[in-house]
Amino acid sequence: MRILVVGAAGRTGKHVLTQGVRRGHEITAFARTPEKLKEHEGLSAVHQGDARDLDTVRTAVQGQDAVIAAVGGSAIALTLITAMRESGPRRLVMTSSRSVPATRPRLPVALAWLFLRAAYVDLARAEGMLQASDLDWSVVRGTMLNDKPAAGRVHVDFAANATGGAMQLSRADYATALLDTAEDAGLIGKALGVCGPK
Repeated sequence: MRILVVGAAGRTGKHVLTQGVRRGHEITAFARTPEKLKEHEGLSAVHQGDARDLDTVRTAVQGQDAVIAAVGGSAIALTLITAMRESGPRRLVMTSSRSVPATRPRLPVALAWLFLRAAYVDLARAEGMLQASDLDWSVVRGTMLNDKPAAGRVHVDFAANATGGAMQLSRADYATALLDTAEDAGLIGKALGVCGPK
């Protein structure tokens, strides 16, 4: 599969690049700072640009089979939806946060919203935009991310509140979940929550 990774130079995006190449996909990186990707081998191409710039994104999505947005937000969602409708692939997987729909556990969720309200409101807006689009979208809501080594497994559910797993999730495991989602047509039109393993 030909996959464009938006936010490729970020801490999650780099894992998506590495794992995607390892799986045999043709991976194209899209990043504001592509110089941070010098150590990554096997990439099909690297595009430099801002994911909110329509012209740059329009060029990058051409010829791709899918897009994984390893960075979320309404401005990025709008640009991707517009570019993909015009000339790109239909399959779009975007990151989000479990805290967006969550109501439990009450105290941690309340504190998260207290300090990150603007970001969560924007992620909720982005999710709504994807859901209203005609693209083959999926939203992957991660829990609290860290840079620990991959555990090799995650807990996945489709509920507003996590039904299991741990609150901590490694970025390497999150990247695996993003790629798994892009490969699975059965997850089109779904928002899934991902937690670390117990």
